[in-house]
Parts: sequence; C-alpha cells; structure tokens
Amino acid sequence: MIGEVLNNYEIDEIIDEGGMSTVYLGIHKYLKKKVAVKMLNPLLQKNPLYKKRFLNEAKLLSRLNHPNIITLYDYIENDFGIFLITEYVKGQTLDEYVDLVTGPVPQSRAIKIIVQVLDAVGHMHSKNMIHRDIKPSNIMITSDDAVKLIDFGIAKHLRKNQALVTQGGAKLGTTIFMSPQQVKGKVLDRRTDIYSIGATLFYVLTGQYPYDKNLSEYEIYNKIVTQVFPDPRTFYVGVSDKMRAVIRKATEIQPLDRYQACEEFSIDLLSAQKKKTKASNISLQTRIIDAADLEIKKPTFGADFWQNLIMLMAAIAFSAIIVTGLYFLSKKDERRVIDSNAYLLEGDSLTASKIESLHYGETVRVIKKPSDGIIKKPWFKVRSLRNNIGYVYEEDLEISHAFVQINAIMGNSIAGNLIPAKFKTALRNYYVENQYYEKNQTAWKIFPEEKKNFEMNTLAFGDYNDNKKDDLVVLLYNTETKERQLLIVFDNEETLSLRLNEDVKIRTVKKGRRGGRWYLGNMLKRTNEEGKKFEAKKYEYLSHDGILLYKIKSKENILYVYDTQEKMLKFYSQTL
Repeated sequence: MIGEVLNNYEIDEIIDEGGMSTVYLGIHKYLKKKVAVKMLNPLLQKNPLYKKRFLNEAKLLSRLNHPNIITLYDYIENDFGIFLITEYVKGQTLDEYVDLVTGPVPQSRAIKIIVQVLDAVGHMHSKNMIHRDIKPSNIMITSDDAVKLIDFGIAKHLRKNQALVTQGGAKLGTTIFMSPQQVKGKVLDRRTDIYSIGATLFYVLTGQYPYDKNLSEYEIYNKIVTQVFPDPRTFYVGVSDKMRAVIRKATEIQPLDRYQACEEFSIDLLSAQKKKTKASNISLQTRIIDAADLEIKKPTFGADFWQNLIMLMAAIAFSAIIVTGLYFLSKKDERRVIDSNAYLLEGDSLTASKIESLHYGETVRVIKKPSDGIIKKPWFKVRSLRNNIGYVYEEDLEISHAFVQINAIMGNSIAGNLIPAKFKTALRNYYVENQYYEKNQTAWKIFPEEKKNFEMNTLAFGDYNDNKKDDLVVLLYNTETKERQLLIVFDNEETLSLRLNEDVKIRTVKKGRRGGRWYLGNMLKRTNEEGKKFEAKKYEYLSHDGILLYKIKSKENILYVYDTQEKMLKFYSQTL
C-alpha cells in the first residue's frame, strides 16, 4: 500500500500492524493534512463476520464526537481493500508511554489520564455503547498529556434497556483487562468497561500487569473469575491507600459491587487529589442487569459459523508464525529493576557525568552486561524508560522476581528509598533462609518513619562490627502475628537477630566523644565523705558504633554493642 493514493490520501508509511488490520499514515495530496488509514487484513476481507465488524466500528465512531475519542473522517471500500480514515494522533500508546517513558506514573498524573479515559467511555455509555476492549494499548497519549481512545473494533451499540451477550459466549477483548463476565461470555453492560478501566489504572500506577503474562490463558481466566483483583501495593509500594480502594471497587468480581457509572468512578478519583469536586447526578441510560436476571437461549452454529472460525484460525496461525520468527531474529528483551535510587551515567565510572535520575521501582532495558574477563567491571549498559542510554552500577539493579520479593518487605515507600540495594539483597536472602515468603509475599515488614522523626526510628546505619563499613539495623514487624524482631545486617551480608516483646525505636550511638559516655557494665570504686567505700557505674566512650533501643511501653533504654572478639551482641540497661 505504501506509495498508493486512496481518495486523495497518499499512503506514506506503516504506523502499526495487528492480526486484524494495518494502520498507515496518510497525507492529503493538496491540504497536506495527516490522517490514520486503517486497512482490514486482506485475509479477512472476504469474511462477512470481520467485514461487518469493521463496518460496525465505522458506524459507532460516526456517532461519537468527543475530544478524547478519535474522529472518523471516512469509510472506504474499493479494489485496494476496506479502510477507515480517522484523525491522526501523534503520540504513544499508554503501554508504550509507561514502559518507555515514565515507569509507574505518579498519582496526580495517573488521575489526569484515567479521568480523560472515563470521560470518553462515559460519553460512549451515554450513547448506549460499550467498548469491551479498554486496555493501555488502545489509549493514546499525546505530547501535552491529552488522551485519545482508539480501536473500536469490538465496541457494541446497545438498544435502550438492552444488555449484551457475546455471540456463542465468545470472549472478545484482551485477557488481562477483561471483566469476569467478559471472560465467561456472560451478559455485558457498561460495568465491563469500568472493570477494564480499573485494571488499566492498576497498570498505570504500578508499571506492571496485574497478572503474569507468562501464565496460560486458562490460568489468567481462572484468576479473574475466582480471585480478588491483586493489590497494587504488592507490586509497587508507592500506590496510596486511596488508589488501592478505588481500584478495588472498580474491579470487584460482582458488577453490582463496582462503580455503576464512569461519573461515579471519576468523582472518587478526583477526591483523591483533595480538591472539592461538585457531585453530579448519575443518569444510567443503560439498565443495569445481572446475568441471573436473564434467560438466554443457547445459539445454534451453522455451516457459515464453522467456515468463519476456520478462516479466523488460519489468520491467527499466520500472524503467530510471523511474530515467532521476529522473536527469534531479535535479541532477548532483558530488563532489570532499579533497586535503589541511582543515576544513569555517561560512562562506567562513578565520576562520569549524570544523564538522569533513576527511581526505585522503574525498569531499564539491558544493552550490555558486565564483562566476564579477568577484571569484571560492575557496570550495566542500559536504556532507560525515557530512552536515554548510559551506565548503571550493578549493585543498583535487580531481576524482576527478586525485586517483587524485596518490594514485599517494604512496608512503605520510605523503606524502599532509604535502604541501599546491597542491604535489600541481604534482607531478601535472610527472608528466603528463614522461609518468610509465601508466593513471593511476606507478613514481615519494615515501617520506617519520615525523616523529621529520624532521631529514633525503626532503622539505622552504623559501623557496628568496627570494620569502617556501614551496617544496617532494622525492626521487622509481622502484620499477621504482631511479632517483632531486631535484625542487624552487616556489610558482609551476615545477619544477627533477636526477638522483642514490645514496640521499640532505635538509633545509632556513634563511637568516641561524638556518641557520648555510656554504661558498659563496668563499675568504679568510690569513697564517700564519711570514708565508706561504694561502687558506682562507670560511663565510657564506645570503641565502635552501638545501637540504642528505646522500649516505648516500659520507657527503658538499652544499649546494644557487638563484641567483635566473641562475635556476639551484648546489651546494657541505661536505666538509672
């Protein structure tokens, strides 16, 4: 098609390709206006089912006029094929935007994006239409953060007071973002789109899919239908409680438990920004119906159905062969996760110039690993989400499944930001050895406080084994059993722990004059004014850093000092 002229539009280049269609960039011969030209796959053009679906997309778009929905200009059938001519949107799909530009999107920006999606879908619902395929790859983001909803290939117009059952119980849509009702081929109404938008919000806030894409389609179906939607906090600790609640409501298994309209969903999202939002009356022009309310006759399948199915399977097989070939011709797409706030550097040296900041939790694509020569340089050459190429220190990177386990330990985002990567790895190893994980999740958490309360906190750093290298001491709290333990992680990744019987706070006591004098178990012999001898506590400077533990309930101060000779932790009560 490239170079051909279609109704005054010169076909310039391919924008995107899929199993059902190819999208080209078209430029008007005289006006030089750019358009998107969507062509139905030639293999499917003689199939009445897909031809009808393509025409249906054109009819639906022609009835929609909204700033967040692409505009249809024309529908064409000629010797070249079957085409939709639509508005050209310069930007990226939402999945490309998250994957290559931002990683997990900050809450305020995510709300701005999803509210625009809700406005667009709400407009569809007001016209008695449902989209049925809301997902990040069907949402375009422009350079000024404007949203455009695209691809209405399986959208459906509902007659008034009608709910939809997909033909033959077919599951139309993209598996990971499907509602339970869509997965089961049941009755569909606007709430199936609301579920998909909730799943999309999850992806935007976490930068990850709610289900492992390596699972089989059946395994994903089963999780969607039988399990509560995943908690985004277990994927990325930066997700707020308000966003967790919004996602949970949008993705409830039962439609009656979800938001009943896009306006209601938007109001809750906007309230998370702590701005006054004027409530609007929610007018449901589509009657809300549950599957249990309807009797649905089982459809019969004629010869045409089976002929269409065979043609569809042939098209899918053809596409799979092409995709498989491209996969094996390309390099493996290997990624790492930033395990500690770091910088992308221009060279493989700490003195190299900084290109950009890399934040805890975002991913980078590996270009080159450290060399395996005699002298191994601990640097990865990577491409960042913002498409910059540079070097990252090996210690600041982690593989994805290990990152999930590490992230599970962090009770809040402060923990993820404060704890260096090397100690995160050591913590994970400690959890594995002590069997604290169950399906990569754990009840043992770390909950550090804001820096303004840093004098006494739940974690601290110091040279506790007197080797001039920082060690970590941290309080672990079991959210299920309410148990507590103090854990010291030394710089060589050795650990030492002890159980606690009440809530405490800790801080480091520095060695020498800087840390002051403390009672270390030694006594002094004194003589009083009457000439009588007595013993008094001797207060001394520490030879190396120690740990001061304050028991909140009993108000007792205890100093812990690691004995480097005996390899044991000694403690001294500081109560007068």
